[in-house]
Amino acid sequence: MGLRLFISRLASAQTRGAAARGLATLCGAGLLITIIVLAARGALERWFFALLVWALLVYVPLRIALEAAGTLAPALRRRLAVEAVRNTGRFSATAGTELTVDRLLDREVVMPRIATPLQREKAREGALAVLLAMRGKAGGLPATVVTALGCLHHWVTDIGPWAQREAGQNIQIRWREVRALAAMAAMTKILLAADDAAADDRRGSAGEMRKRVEFLDACLDYCDDLALEVDVRLWDEPVLPPRITVERAAAIRDAWRVYAETGAPALESRKAFLDLLLQPTPAAAP
Repeated sequence: MGLRLFISRLASAQTRGAAARGLATLCGAGLLITIIVLAARGALERWFFALLVWALLVYVPLRIALEAAGTLAPALRRRLAVEAVRNTGRFSATAGTELTVDRLLDREVVMPRIATPLQREKAREGALAVLLAMRGKAGGLPATVVTALGCLHHWVTDIGPWAQREAGQNIQIRWREVRALAAMAAMTKILLAADDAAADDRRGSAGEMRKRVEFLDACLDYCDDLALEVDVRLWDEPVLPPRITVERAAAIRDAWRVYAETGAPALESRKAFLDLLLQPTPAAAP
């Protein structure tokens, strides 16, 4: 599975770009070493021939192979994700968790129109980071889902008045906030689906699960309303009982916003967000 997994990762434009840069660096280093060897042997006049060899016989064929693999990668990744979902130990290995997150994202989440591929990738990376951090911790994922839902409850309640007050005349500011909200709602829906998929030996409330799914779907729909409607509509959908304090929700939201707006790999901002999200705290009264 190792080679297939490597090829499947080329489905991401970010991964393909990194691989292309790595290939160019490798070929550049090889050319430099070749020129040094030629100079040591007194045959430096052959440098142009060495350049042609590295460019036409090494870099170009490998780059073509890389792009060709990129066209096959999406279908291969979907096939591997289906295999990972069938595996009962799918959350015990990093590769299995990664593929399962991809599967759940494709199956469970419909991103709002205002979202860009960056928000989809942030939702995926955030969910993957949470699941890997929760690996081996009994009961950790359900509690994390409750925390994320509480944060979203406060966020959707506050964002309408905020947009009317602070961002009524600046659509770019509103879009930036809405996209961050959409990314976190998508991440939470992945985590909710993963928690439900991993709960083979426990039976939660179907009604509670349905309420959470409906709440998250409403959050994603509300993002398009906020972004595409001229008049700001306040949140009027059913809410879930918030089980975290306003202060904790604000801290998590601010950390997520920083992570959502930071370019890859954003390791520090992701760690700051995870530390806040996974920190056990007393629940707030409804």
